[in-house]
Amino acid sequence: MRSLIDMIYEYQLLSGKERKLDIALDDDERVRRMGLFRLLQGEVPDTRNRRFARAQLRMSVQFTRPGGFESGETRDLSGGGFCIATPKPPEPGTRLVVRVAEPAAGTEYVFPCRVVWRTRRGPARMGVEIDGVPHCADFFGDETTGVWRRSVRFGGDRDEPLVA
Repeated sequence: MRSLIDMIYEYQLLSGKERKLDIALDDDERVRRMGLFRLLQGEVPDTRNRRFARAQLRMSVQFTRPGGFESGETRDLSGGGFCIATPKPPEPGTRLVVRVAEPAAGTEYVFPCRVVWRTRRGPARMGVEIDGVPHCADFFGDETTGVWRRSVRFGGDRDEPLVA
C-alpha cells in the first residue's frame, strides 16, 4: 500500500512535469494524475473551498531557510502543501525546500515550497504550498543511529563487489 506522502509526491510530480516543465503527459500519466487528484480531494467536500482534503499526520521534516536549515513537524498535509510546526517560521512568500524522510520505506522526498501563511501565537507554525517539481530518492541512512544501510560504492554495478 502506498503512503499518503508518496501519493502527494506522484501527483505533484505529474502536475509539475506538465505545468512547470512544459512536458506533455501521455494518456496513462493523465489518467494517473486525475485518479490521484480524486483520491487527494477526499470524499467530503471542504466548506472552506480547499482543493484537497487535509489529513492530520505528524512527520519530522527539515527545510531550508534564508541563511541555513531548520527542522519541524507536520501537523497536517494535503495534496497541495503542509502545515509545519517550527519555532521560527519564515515570512510569507519565502521560498524553501522541504525534506521528508521515510526510513521504514527507504525513501526521502524533497518538495520545493512557498510559505503562504504563518502564526507565532500558540504553537508557532506555517503553511507551505508545494510550488515546483518534487524529487524522490532512495534513503541510504538511518537517521536515528547514523548507520548507513548500503555501502558507499563508486561506479560499476550496485551488486558488483568492490575488489582492490
